[in-house]
Amino acid sequence: MNQQYEDESFEEQEEENDVGGWLTNTPYWLISIALHVIVLFILGSVVVLEIVEEEEQRRTVVKKEIKPPKYDPTKKRDIERKPEILEKQKKDPVKILKPDKISRTPKGTSKNNKTNKNIKNQLNDAFGMTGAGAGAYGDRFGRGSLSREGGSEATESAVLAALKWLERHQHPDGHWSSNGFLRPDGCEKEDGDGWDGYDVGCTAMAMLAYLGFGHTHESGEFPEFVVVMRKAMDWMLKQQVKDADPKIKGLFGLPLDNADEWIYNHAIATMAMSELLLLSHDKIKLAKPVENATKWCLRAQNPGYGWKYGYQAGRNDTSVTGWMVLALKTSKVCALSRYIKIKSKDFQPAFDGALKWFESCTSERSGICGYETPGDEGSRLQAHVEPYPYSKDLSCMTAVSVLCRIFAGEKTSSDAIKSGAAVLMEEIPRWRAQQGKRKSKINLYYWYYATYAMFQIGGSKWREWNEAMIEALVKNQRVGGCEDGSWDPVGEWGIAGGRVYNTAIGAMTLEVYYRFARAGN
Repeated sequence: MNQQYEDESFEEQEEENDVGGWLTNTPYWLISIALHVIVLFILGSVVVLEIVEEEEQRRTVVKKEIKPPKYDPTKKRDIERKPEILEKQKKDPVKILKPDKISRTPKGTSKNNKTNKNIKNQLNDAFGMTGAGAGAYGDRFGRGSLSREGGSEATESAVLAALKWLERHQHPDGHWSSNGFLRPDGCEKEDGDGWDGYDVGCTAMAMLAYLGFGHTHESGEFPEFVVVMRKAMDWMLKQQVKDADPKIKGLFGLPLDNADEWIYNHAIATMAMSELLLLSHDKIKLAKPVENATKWCLRAQNPGYGWKYGYQAGRNDTSVTGWMVLALKTSKVCALSRYIKIKSKDFQPAFDGALKWFESCTSERSGICGYETPGDEGSRLQAHVEPYPYSKDLSCMTAVSVLCRIFAGEKTSSDAIKSGAAVLMEEIPRWRAQQGKRKSKINLYYWYYATYAMFQIGGSKWREWNEAMIEALVKNQRVGGCEDGSWDPVGEWGIAGGRVYNTAIGAMTLEVYYRFARAGN
């Protein structure tokens, strides 16, 4: 046993001598190289790990979506704050009816086609990943679009505050009034009434603002907004004409004598109810009303051109035609989704006619689209006499034309759209009220259409426009008191639609980041 132990000890000693001999016999420069290689390998591994970790952190931030902040009427909506990733306060969404199982993907389209872009001058059904309607944080333009496209906690806070104001000022029967909106207790002296006759249009505008934020009469992040939408839908359904006369069948609200607001009311209501059908899938309540409203729009168009105040009125204007294009754009997706019984090909003559009208009404020299004639100064409120208090440098009809051309399928690289965008960029949003002889530059109608148009165009022009739009809208939203969350009814058209109109269209403008996908052409 002792001999075995001595043998094993001898062998271990030999191995140690061999190792020591190897180190002793190895040249010092070779050992130095080996040590440097090992050190560099370790340092390189640390750098790679740090880069991978940093890359992973960047990916995590991009994938997360900015969530709606908790509403606080005492907190200013500061546009200087950096976008933050907030945890959304969980609430169980209200569900009244289960949505049907019909696919959200329009027949013949692919989920890989993110804009469902129909080429060759057909309608750009750019409602998002599946072609169906969706709202904030939904599928309309995919997750991450808010912060990626220039939105922030500040813009979302402004939208939420606007929706809270609209909630407080909705009549018990579900509608909003352009003149005589509901004043909550303690707010009886709140100002902001507009003109009579726009209740259907103002209600539709408010509904579109809630829809853009992802709320229907069945579900949504904020249960109180679901109740708001349920009441609004029920009121709107009661306004639809069920007469057999094709000149009025399907209209949301009867035509008024010596007035033109009724056709605006119908176009905007058709857009709102179509979007509600897309987002809720409630065919039972909405399919037939949307179908009848859409058919009226198609019948009422002047053959081969646009629309004006009446049923095949024989005259055209860019303003009415623009709202009709937006309405038909939305209802066509309803048709593609098999929610309404209208063939998708039946929409094409309407868009072809609208494009023909926009083309005929656009000045080749200036790129300005007029109201009734090429390059004219646009529509104006009839109640004013000279000097007209609003700047006509704000080419509202050009904004309508550019957006509708894109939605009707024209490429953003076309000469007409590029020249139109140049006109818009000459007058970016600026909250400048009338003062003495200095004309007002506030026009939320112009800002709405131009914001959606410039978003479609994208790039540096969009970034410049977006910064100016946020500066104008968020900084001038009312904070505190009865008016908290609203925009004063100043500026052109604001005095007609009142505080309800300005608040709804202001919210819709700030929802641009996720309401429609970019055409990508």
